Amino acid sequence: MTLSVLQFFIDIRILSAILIAMLGATFLAYASARSWPYVKWLAGSAVLFGTTQCSIGSLVALGWLSDDAAGPVGSLLGLLAMAAMLAGLNASFSRQQKVSPLQVFLSVVVCAPLMVLAMSVLLNGWAFAGPMTIAAIFVATSIWLVSVWWRERWTGQIVLAVLFLGYPLLLVVAMATDMGLLNFRKLTPLPISIAYVFVMTLIQQRESKVIARELRERVKAEQALQQLTDSLEDSVRSRTQQLEEMVRGLRSFAGMVSHDLSGPLRNTAGLAEAALAEYHAGRPADAQHCLERIRIEAMRASTMVNNLLNLARVDHGPPELSPVDMQALVQECLGSLALQYPQAAQAVSAHPMPVVQAEASLMQHVVMNLVGNALKFGAGDGGLRVQLDVAREGPFWRFTVSDNGPGFDPAKSGELFQPFSRLDERKVGGTGLGLTVVKRVVEWHGGSVGAACEPGQGARFWWTLPAESGPMLPA
Repeated sequence: MTLSVLQFFIDIRILSAILIAMLGATFLAYASARSWPYVKWLAGSAVLFGTTQCSIGSLVALGWLSDDAAGPVGSLLGLLAMAAMLAGLNASFSRQQKVSPLQVFLSVVVCAPLMVLAMSVLLNGWAFAGPMTIAAIFVATSIWLVSVWWRERWTGQIVLAVLFLGYPLLLVVAMATDMGLLNFRKLTPLPISIAYVFVMTLIQQRESKVIARELRERVKAEQALQQLTDSLEDSVRSRTQQLEEMVRGLRSFAGMVSHDLSGPLRNTAGLAEAALAEYHAGRPADAQHCLERIRIEAMRASTMVNNLLNLARVDHGPPELSPVDMQALVQECLGSLALQYPQAAQAVSAHPMPVVQAEASLMQHVVMNLVGNALKFGAGDGGLRVQLDVAREGPFWRFTVSDNGPGFDPAKSGELFQPFSRLDERKVGGTGLGLTVVKRVVEWHGGSVGAACEPGQGARFWWTLPAESGPMLPA
């Protein structure tokens, strides 16, 4: 009965050795570049183990090699295969690669015979010194796999750790049943073959999961890249459209500037000729009237140039902010406006104003323009009232200039802040640029501007500025 069981295992050993060799050859043939550093060791170990065990088993079965001679030869070649397998596991699981696979291979090949020799000497030529050495190496490998599992938490490492304990357990059973060394060597290739199958299968499964994860990440990266490309294309189209609109606007702007600026210059030239003719004709009063008209046209041209300069200024870099006392600035603006509109002192009233972070010269333009428009369009109305108010709205100050003047057509309120737009049909001075500059200046400071008008109740213009911690000043 015992001989038939051993013969069965010998046959299974040969068959399993052939399968292990074929499995290793397949892995070598289809290994990828990224897996080659460890597959070459693991698959090479499988090919070596399968080939040698199949050859030795076949030679023994044919009677060409005795069992006594086959044992040492098989043990030596098995040691080389085992060392290569451990080197492959080290290459697969060790992230830091503090010890190279070649160092692991050489360490096992050199240390294992020394351990066998030392054990044989100490135990007076104990026959199981070789199997005990291999069992010790497998136990150490199991402990190392558990430590790797503790770090990575991949269950395959636990499975391999359990499988590597198969050989030591078989050795314990053999020693407990007084099995001879020759019979034990005939049984050992089977658990090792099973370990090879699991090692190759689990490593391949782990590699497949890594590849699948990388494929998912690559798909996500490609999708993100496509979204970025689409976004860039949209940005380019939007920017191109903005630039085209800007070019069209600049062309229109240049045309309007040349048209409106040529008016005061043309009028000035005509009035100068008329003044000269009146002077030569001996009519100094008429000449003086022409000179007054020339002064008005010159101021009109100067105002237009200043507005254009302010409009260009807000297109170059951020504003140079500093604390601006709006109370003092409003009083200064009212003093300047009183020279042109004598009714300003009685018509305009202002609530206490805060300190804001702004460019004083540009804020002066905003106040002068909005209050000046109220005085200009309400000129001749003895009951004109212009009110400057301010209120805190969240993180902004909201300034309001309201009057009881003629107002404007609410249906055309969207045209108020367009360059060279004049909604009032009466013949009043102006360049049509003032409110455009106001809008650009306020937005440049991070605020917004708007206007509203109700029939019979005058106009109301407002603008906002980011609020600072400055206190409200007394009137």
